[in-house]
Amino acid sequence: MRFDRFGAALLLGAAAAAFATRDATAQVRPDSARADTSHAGMHHPMPADTSHAGMHHPAPAAANPHAGHAMPGMAMPRDTVPRALQPAGLHDAMSGVRHAGMKHEMLMREFAGGWQLLGMAQAFAMTTWAAPRDPESPLHDTESYLTQPAVMVNVLSPRARLALRGTLNLEAVTQPAGEITFGGWGEGYIDRRHPHTFLHEAMLSLNAWNVAGGALSVSAGKGFAAYGTDDPMSRPVAKYPTNHHLSQILERWTVNGAYTRGPWSAEASLFSGQEPSGPWDLDNFEGFGRSYSARVIRRFGGTGTTAPWELGASFGSVSEPHEGTAERTALYNATIRHSGAHSFGGIYAMAEASLSDPEHGDGFWSLLGETQVRIGRHRPYYRVEYATRPEYAREGATGTPGFYRYDHDLEPAGATRWLIHSLGYEYDLSGGGVATRPFLEVQRSRVSAERGGIDPAALFGGRTPWSVSAGFRLFFGGGPMRMGTYGVLDDMTLMHHPMDDMAGMTGAEAHP
Repeated sequence: MRFDRFGAALLLGAAAAAFATRDATAQVRPDSARADTSHAGMHHPMPADTSHAGMHHPAPAAANPHAGHAMPGMAMPRDTVPRALQPAGLHDAMSGVRHAGMKHEMLMREFAGGWQLLGMAQAFAMTTWAAPRDPESPLHDTESYLTQPAVMVNVLSPRARLALRGTLNLEAVTQPAGEITFGGWGEGYIDRRHPHTFLHEAMLSLNAWNVAGGALSVSAGKGFAAYGTDDPMSRPVAKYPTNHHLSQILERWTVNGAYTRGPWSAEASLFSGQEPSGPWDLDNFEGFGRSYSARVIRRFGGTGTTAPWELGASFGSVSEPHEGTAERTALYNATIRHSGAHSFGGIYAMAEASLSDPEHGDGFWSLLGETQVRIGRHRPYYRVEYATRPEYAREGATGTPGFYRYDHDLEPAGATRWLIHSLGYEYDLSGGGVATRPFLEVQRSRVSAERGGIDPAALFGGRTPWSVSAGFRLFFGGGPMRMGTYGVLDDMTLMHHPMDDMAGMTGAEAHP
């Protein structure tokens, strides 16, 4: 058994913070707020929290919607466009920022000249018990760590014409050996999720909010190419899906363009196809411009990222070196996503299909569906994925750290097929400046041979590896934000730039 003492201490600290937060919230929250717990922590359009449409109950029109909610140094968006001209759902989402009790708001500071600084942070203190029941199995293991620790900052110029998105990920420090995730692969780790790069995002966007009846942006830096679905970091299940490297193109040097008008958005990227070789790697810009991608999304029931329904399709062409030769792989992704209010609370749900088609050899595919239901403070969630994943020559035998590592430059030796069920429950203890969400998650897989003569039973000591994870999700300055889009499609930018530039998002022909 490996038990990270640092991770254990963090778990104990998280538990103490959870109880302190609960007690503080009970003491300061008025009775009326206690009676209505269905909106706790609902400050942003969050994929898991489904706070997109009508979930925040803005103050009546006759009242001043900002009275009593401004905090020193905190900048509030300026409502200079009638609600009829605002994108559907945006007013409600922004009202949630203002009117949800201000229990753990995003950090917002305004500086001279109208510049704004927005920020939030998160970390999950987690213990995972993994592998077959047989204690003699070399995969039987227990680990504790702080996973997905990230600090997200946006710097906005006046009227959000310029936006800098930065995300620092500290997994290189808190879990340098990766995180037990059966079925996971990528960046030299297998059956462990690799630690993400320290500089996870650094994207500078130039935004034009009224262009041909829509909004246009150009973004450049290190981040996500315009392809696939939201970063799993912002989604309900703590363990990443097997399709992470089929459904996202991340941590690349990229130039992205985005245009949105009414319910439609179109994006395109030119980027480097080379994955980072490790969490400190900033040199993966070789071959920049030889890889490209595009994504189109049609929204229903609203516009922008607050629309309750989305239907999207993506294509990518990635050129990456393997064994000294650049090889091109085509990637395809289709998705449907819902996040909205319902009479009992809210629902987030997403289904996606992903496929890779390399120039040489066979590709891989994934079918995934996931959902989370929000009833008051209760948040049960579930994900099922049926997918193939590559198998590589491992650097060590079972029972050694090398079993979870492979040479990323080598070609796959074969493939296995996975059916993975992930079932979890979290409880929202938001309040007192920190959103604290204890959770319990069970993951069970069924592994079959796909090609290359790989025997799952010999590899794993059985065909049904499983894991149980428990811990606390901690959010400082707001709940999880959608990640993977920039400029005029970035949540943090959309929620905090001046409202008088928003008419272009709806296709309105003129301002009043």
